Amino acid sequence: MDDQANLLPLYEQVRRAILAGIDAGQFVEGSFLPPEPELMARYGVSRITLRRAIGELCADGRLQRQQGRGTVVMPGKVRQTLVSLSGFSETMDGLGRKAGHCILARTDNPDAPAIRARLQAETLIRFDRLLEDNGRPMTLETLFFDAQRFPEVIEPVAAGGSFFTALREKAGIQPAHAERQIDVGLASAGERAILAVSAAQPVYRIEKIVTDAQGRPLALSQLVTPSHLVTYTLKT
Repeated sequence: MDDQANLLPLYEQVRRAILAGIDAGQFVEGSFLPPEPELMARYGVSRITLRRAIGELCADGRLQRQQGRGTVVMPGKVRQTLVSLSGFSETMDGLGRKAGHCILARTDNPDAPAIRARLQAETLIRFDRLLEDNGRPMTLETLFFDAQRFPEVIEPVAAGGSFFTALREKAGIQPAHAERQIDVGLASAGERAILAVSAAQPVYRIEKIVTDAQGRPLALSQLVTPSHLVTYTLKT
């Protein structure tokens, strides 16, 4: 730890040192941190100080305590561009990660007149999905689209495929615009259980509506993502 870092509280110095070790590859993503006595000796701190530093990193999502096993190093945040038209699978592929779409529920003709009107849909269909990053729960998505307009898209999505990919390959339509509304809040009990987050963990709540080149709505998604998993950037 350098002289400037020594001006910080001791637990913060340790937190930064562990984080630097993660970024430098000394502590590999998916592996467990060394035992507490080894870390205490490495950083010259007490167990209380070490546990506070680790607790801060757990709150940030960089570490995760696993009962009876130790503390595992979690993957870094996914960076997503707010103005991008890329779907979830394309974004993950571009980052060298494996995307997953786990279907939680399918509802034909859901009772959602406001969404049907916004999508100008004849026959609405809804999919509740868990989007996964390398097998890790990342985002809860409620996806709506017009089943009558895009019948060929239904089965690929129901089988766990990408909606955007099916839209292009099966319906021959390329999304042209997207509008997003972003809020920050806390997850419900049901959302926490699926996303494996605490009651104190903030989540992004995003509503996204995608349109074609003529401005006609293609789909509407309601997304819930823990804030420690994603960093959103805006390019102008």
